[in-house]
Amino acid sequence: MTTGDRIRNKREELGISQAELARMTECSKQTIYKYEHNIVTNIPFDKVERIAKAINMPPSYLMGWNNSLSKKYPYWVSDILSDDDLVSHLKKLKHLNEEYRNIIYDFIDYLFNKEGN
Repeated sequence: MTTGDRIRNKREELGISQAELARMTECSKQTIYKYEHNIVTNIPFDKVERIAKAINMPPSYLMGWNNSLSKKYPYWVSDILSDDDLVSHLKKLKHLNEEYRNIIYDFIDYLFNKEGN
């Protein structure tokens, strides 16, 4: 399956027109058409990111770098992985003992609820 196939299939699955996807991604309808029909295959990464976000699909799957689309790890996981500071802290958290991790989890829940989320 090509990148264009993935874009078209997911867009159709979501019931989004090419014009609507173009508007959501700040591309032209012609550009979306060219991507979906593999007329243009070297899609700039900023466009890949916009399209992936609009159709709720990881950029890595959209480009065919990762052929499994897991419901366990939604699109926002790639947002987390692109935040170097957060990844650095997650690596440190992984090395803490369970007691300390639970304290941190409780504190995060406290702050989250305090802000009304």
